[in-house]
Amino acid sequence: MSPQNRSTSLLAAFPVSARRFLISIGIGWVVVGIVEATAYTVLADAVANSGRPGPVLVIAGASLVVTVLCSRAGYLAGARLAGELYRALGTALARTKLAWFTSAHRALVTRAAGIGIPALMGVPAHQLQTFILAPLVPILLLGGICLVSGPAPAALTAALLVIALGVQVQAQRRLAGADAARHEAEQEATTATLELVDHLELLRAAAGPVRALARTEEAWSSQDVAMRRTNRAAVPATLVSRFASLLPLAGVLVFLAVTNGFANPLAALALIILAGRASAPIDELALAGISVNEVRAVSAGLRDVLSAPTLPMAQETAERMPRDNRIEVLAVTAGSALSPVTAVIPEGERARIAGPSGAGKSTLLGLLMRFDDPTSGVITLGGTPLTAMGEAELAARISYVPQVPVVFTGTIASNIRIGRPDANDQEVADAATMAGLGPVLSRHESGIDQQVGRNGAALSGGECQRVAIARALIKRAPIMILDEATAALDDATERQIADAMADVESTIIIVTHRTTDVWRADQTIELSGGRG
Repeated sequence: MSPQNRSTSLLAAFPVSARRFLISIGIGWVVVGIVEATAYTVLADAVANSGRPGPVLVIAGASLVVTVLCSRAGYLAGARLAGELYRALGTALARTKLAWFTSAHRALVTRAAGIGIPALMGVPAHQLQTFILAPLVPILLLGGICLVSGPAPAALTAALLVIALGVQVQAQRRLAGADAARHEAEQEATTATLELVDHLELLRAAAGPVRALARTEEAWSSQDVAMRRTNRAAVPATLVSRFASLLPLAGVLVFLAVTNGFANPLAALALIILAGRASAPIDELALAGISVNEVRAVSAGLRDVLSAPTLPMAQETAERMPRDNRIEVLAVTAGSALSPVTAVIPEGERARIAGPSGAGKSTLLGLLMRFDDPTSGVITLGGTPLTAMGEAELAARISYVPQVPVVFTGTIASNIRIGRPDANDQEVADAATMAGLGPVLSRHESGIDQQVGRNGAALSGGECQRVAIARALIKRAPIMILDEATAALDDATERQIADAMADVESTIIIVTHRTTDVWRADQTIELSGGRG
């Protein structure tokens, strides 16, 4: 791939705001290339014609200044670029369909955030310098050779540069093929590692501590093999590239020897200076080949994340406010996971969603919260289709307790306040008590400020569920969705929580496989199963 095409592929990974940084720094590197080529031409002319050193020193100083300024601007732009990319990544993830987050895609996000964006920080100061100066300086110096030494040496140098570049391109293509396999192996290794971390307890219980690592070690081994292949491919590619970088200068030396050019030592030295500098980028490209492939791979991964499928959001000017919190589900389906469902949940009622395993209960809840859109049918809230509501307005009206509770590292209070950040300590304590966390608060002098450990490791599964319920309660949203929210609780605790929530005025939608009389549901929505 040519430097221009590589630059284009890199730019495609960046949002528009970030591209402006790269374009401005790219213009700066063009200026650096022009000044540098001018400096070498002035130097060669002074050598060939025994000129005064003053102009050489002035233009050399100017070249040094603009190079330093552009490099520093590149580093600053890299920091700003990283900020823009993380911002774009966060925006994309906030709107990406949840169904997209498979294990492979989660690994892709992990690499993009942890490896990709930090690697792309170096593009303005390093990769753009190579992409722009490598082709620009030799082209400009060919004009300098023509002015100082004549058209014949310029034509010869141009031909040798083209040959050397062709050899370099072929070497890099071979290296890129091996490197692509390495990146694929790294992606699979990251996916396997995340799977191991997420399910370590299950794997240890099912296969034992040694066999639990088998799947992950296989991926790691494949990554190691791919890395060795890349290293083996890099050795001949780098060797060939190094010979290619020496070809133009060697050809010029032969030309001078054949044409008796060394009879004028100063003119010969001037030509050698210009030809040597013109051929230097060939060597730079050889050394930058692997890093360029790395940047291309991580930029492609970032582009895949930024272009993940999203839900269309209503424009602020077109948003429609619901008149109340009445929910209507009209002939809704979701692929093969959910048969057509029609139901009405009046404001303030309690509705139980029931059905066999695989009937689509969690799928329906996801559609009610607009984690995805139905394949057919429509869901309205207060007479307004969910697709016509702003995401902030919809989020403000719903609180949610998932099947697997999410507890973040920190305190009980900080976890509960996620539901309402401005809640005071008393409100947090009341929500915790309503959710059945009273015994947990009383066992430690810190109360709601006690640490829960890394991702809630200091709490039991049932206590984590109660934290998630308290988080939903404190939000005081008009609609509360509980997806197996009490599965890890004993019957007495579930009844205690249900009784405490009896006076909650919110619409409550419940999925539970246990005895349901404690929730006193006003209606049951029966799902018959998916259509697959």
